[in-house]
Amino acid sequence: MKFTLKQARLLKGFKQTELAQKLGVHVQTYRKMENFPDSVTIGDAKKICEILGMSYDYIFFNNDSTFSREAERGISI
Repeated sequence: MKFTLKQARLLKGFKQTELAQKLGVHVQTYRKMENFPDSVTIGDAKKICEILGMSYDYIFFNNDSTFSREAERGISI
């Protein structure tokens, strides 16, 4: 099963402010990540996966997103 970033965050019991703090970003920056997954850098995605304890495979990013295309090309996350 795949999740949106918001669903994954809620599943793990984090508030936006908490996850933003753990990522070391402003809450507005984190909100942008949830609303616009294409804005998530590979580095931030790695951190998010580590914090949430989930593999990239479980967090849904739109198949048309730049992020997903990079992952398909074999860029390790």
